[in-house]
Amino acid sequence: MSKIFKAELYKIRHNLVFFVSLLASAPLGALLTVVAGLDSSICLAEVLSSIVSFYEIFFIIMIAMYVTNDYEKGTIKAIVSSGVSKTKIYFGRLLVSIFISEIMFILACIGAYVWGTVKGIPMTSGEFVWTNMQIIESIVIQMIIVIAYAMIGYFISVLTKKQIVAIMVSIVVINFEPVAVSYIGKALGQNLSVLDFSNTISQIEKLNITGNILLSSLLFVLVVFVFTFAIGTYVFKHRDI
Repeated sequence: MSKIFKAELYKIRHNLVFFVSLLASAPLGALLTVVAGLDSSICLAEVLSSIVSFYEIFFIIMIAMYVTNDYEKGTIKAIVSSGVSKTKIYFGRLLVSIFISEIMFILACIGAYVWGTVKGIPMTSGEFVWTNMQIIESIVIQMIIVIAYAMIGYFISVLTKKQIVAIMVSIVVINFEPVAVSYIGKALGQNLSVLDFSNTISQIEKLNITGNILLSSLLFVLVVFVFTFAIGTYVFKHRDI
């Protein structure tokens, strides 16, 4: 599996379009600060706590570009014929998807922070008096959310094999997930609000960081992993490439 991971990272480093797009993460983070800075009451902590919700589509596009590129160019056949099991290939490429998603997120955070500092935007305000630890906790939980986005984008990209289709379906799934959770909860007669990701993100943006928010984030990631990995590996192993 490490062989696949290293090989995929090598491909990314030598794909100019993808590499440039990856580097665009920092300017996009700065752009969020520019837009948010139009409101003089905004503070930098609020910007940093909302990066994952503002750039979820960007994360999805990048993952779809990475995964579907091999299908559209036919190079996936060479990967499968490398002698590594399809399960390890699926998991190895999933890890790369998560890795590059986290790099994008961190670069966006750096871009937002640097621009906000240069423009003199205060880290906190009178209404939102947050400690550095709370801000760090917010970023850590957002990184957990990024894992979920990466797994969803990767899973759908593997199923569809088409870049545009993968992007559209992923965006629909992420945005309608709260509705689906609500209907499933009613059908089962259970309160599944812990899996309502829109509520989790809303609480993060307000920096309402509690044990429940962390738990719901981890639980959501676990559910997404089990569901997507079970179905994804089955489809990947049994479908003709």
